[in-house]
Amino acid sequence: MRNRKGMILIIVLAAGWIFGQNGGRPVQAGDAPGDIIFKNTRSFAPVTFSHSAHKQAGLECKACHNELFKRKKGSTDVDNALNMKVLRKGKYCGACHNGKQAFSVRRGCKKCHKK
Repeated sequence: MRNRKGMILIIVLAAGWIFGQNGGRPVQAGDAPGDIIFKNTRSFAPVTFSHSAHKQAGLECKACHNELFKRKKGSTDVDNALNMKVLRKGKYCGACHNGKQAFSVRRGCKKCHKK
């Protein structure tokens, strides 16, 4: 009996943590999570990534996840992995922001780096 109550408590706590990650509900296909702000941009203004702007452009989550970006908070910000050098090589945002599919990461710095 004791083990059953313990298991139920663990399940309830785990479900609460999972659902609490997105305002109390799981992310559904079509939902757009909030903006992501990259602050580790050295002397440049931070970059705000807008999920909703990309969704409005007709992109689905699978366009970027999990091939270009993991679905784990902070995974691209570790050791400044997301930097202009790798973007120019076509990684992360640079895969689409190449001047053909979307504006190039090589020009218009203020399109992404906003105060």
